[in-house]
Amino acid sequence: MAASAQLLVIGTALAIAASPVLAVEGAVGRTLPGVWIMPQAGVVSPKPGFRFTLLPIGYMGSISKDHLVPIAGTLVANVSADVSANYVVPQYVYKTELPKISIASTFMAPVNWVGVDASGQLNEATRNRSNANAGLADIIIQPLTVGIHFSETNNLAVSAMIFAPTGAYNRGNLSNVGMGVWTFMPNIAHTIMWEKRGLELDNLVGFDIYARNPNTQYKSGTVFHWDAMLVQYLSKRVGFGVIGSNITQITNDTSSGPFASTLHGFEGRAWGAGPMALYVAKPEKPGVTIQVRWVPEFGVTNLLSGNTLLLGLSIQFK
Repeated sequence: MAASAQLLVIGTALAIAASPVLAVEGAVGRTLPGVWIMPQAGVVSPKPGFRFTLLPIGYMGSISKDHLVPIAGTLVANVSADVSANYVVPQYVYKTELPKISIASTFMAPVNWVGVDASGQLNEATRNRSNANAGLADIIIQPLTVGIHFSETNNLAVSAMIFAPTGAYNRGNLSNVGMGVWTFMPNIAHTIMWEKRGLELDNLVGFDIYARNPNTQYKSGTVFHWDAMLVQYLSKRVGFGVIGSNITQITNDTSSGPFASTLHGFEGRAWGAGPMALYVAKPEKPGVTIQVRWVPEFGVTNLLSGNTLLLGLSIQFK
C-alpha cells in the first residue's frame, strides 16, 4: 500500500463471511482480496509535513466446511473468527528538491481484539475450543515510500511494508493478536486520472514474503497479490467504482513437522470483484472519508470462497 495521504478509505471496516487466505499459517494472512487497494494508491503527496490517520478495522469470518487449518502449531477445522483492529498511522512526507519525486515514511501501530472458535482438533482429543485476546498486534513499518510524479494525473509509488512480530503469540493459542513471524511486503502502486471524465484507475501489485515462525517451525509460502480499483467521480466528494483482485500463492508452505506435507503445501489462489463507493464528508481539518466496498470471490482453488464487505470511516489530521 502506498504510504501517502490516501490512507483514507478503509476505516471502521466490517468484513462479513470473508474467505481467509488458507494458504498461510493461521488461516488469515497479511492480505485479503481487495483490502490493500486505495483511491490514489500511487500518489505520495508532494507537500511535506506530518500526517496522522486513525484506521479502525473490523473482521468477521467463518470456515463452515471441514478444511484443516494450521493455527499456532495445531491443526483445527470449522474455524470462526472475530477481529477488531485499530490502527494509529503517523506519517511524515519529506521535503525534496526534486519536483517529480516525493518521499515518505509511515508507521502503523494496531491494537487488536481477536476471538476464535474452532472444533475438530486432530493432534489432540477432538473437542470444541474458544479463545479471545486483546493487545498490541504486529506493527507495520514503511521506512521509505518513493513517489514518482510523471504528471499531476499520472503517479507511481514504490514501497515495502515490514510486519514485525510485536503482537503476543503463544503456541496452541487460537486467538493470538500477532502472527509470530516477520513478513516483508514489497509493492508498487500506480494511479492515473482522467479529470475531464472524472475517472481514476488504481493498481497495486505486491508480494507477501513470510519468514519461518520460530515457535511452530512453519513457513508460509510467498503470496502474490494484485488489486485494481476504477472510480467514477460524480463530484469532488462522491465516487462509485469497482474493485478487482487476485491472490496467488507462488511457493509451497513448509514445516519441520508433518503439517505442510499433510496439507500438500497448502497452495491456493482466489479472484475477487465487486462494487465500491466513497464520500468525502469533510475534505480537511480533519479530513473525513466514508467508503463502502463488497468483494465476492470466484475462481477459488484450494481456498474457501467468500465475500468481503467493508464499511469504512477514516479521519486524517494534517
